[in-house]
Amino acid sequence: MTDVEKDLHDELERPYPLSPEQIEAFRRDGFIRLPNVFSAELLEHFGALITSVVEAEDPNELPLAERGAYARAFTQITNLWQRHPAVVPFSSSRRCARIACELLGCEGVRMWHDQALFKEASGGITPWHVDQFFWPMSSDQSITAWIPFQETSVESGALQFAVGTHHSDHGRRSPTTWATPASTTASRSIAPKPISAARRAPP
Repeated sequence: MTDVEKDLHDELERPYPLSPEQIEAFRRDGFIRLPNVFSAELLEHFGALITSVVEAEDPNELPLAERGAYARAFTQITNLWQRHPAVVPFSSSRRCARIACELLGCEGVRMWHDQALFKEASGGITPWHVDQFFWPMSSDQSITAWIPFQETSVESGALQFAVGTHHSDHGRRSPTTWATPASTTASRSIAPKPISAARRAPP
């Protein structure tokens, strides 16, 4: 392991300080944007690594215009950690695990899976949905971390959340519709709140 790689791995082990106000905001709104969780150097290193994995394992054989609605929305590779040991320190970092524990108010967490999602230019929309519907879990004590590897604006497809909807059952008992943008019109009555990049690299 090089000195640079050791420094990056050390960063993944160090705690990230959360304030009581941030924890309260997460539990109230159902999400939170945390700045500077990872350094630009760490994101560049693991971003390049994960990009190479996605390019090698891309399951899409058809041109974008010929794919179904789901395949147009994004390229998805899961459980990279099982096949690529170099990804393990990032996917299973103590830094992320401790953040999850403090936000959920528990002593320990287990990873359900890691997942690389790449959205292509001019690709399809990702409709409003609740991830938990797709997970075989008996508890609602679950959390995800969205970690963009590039500058991400609302116009280019930043993640959005419907504030406070984790307090209701809406969307948890019916499947997501992967259809046209018109099919999501009704959901837009729930005002989305965009979340920009978790870490913005310096210009």
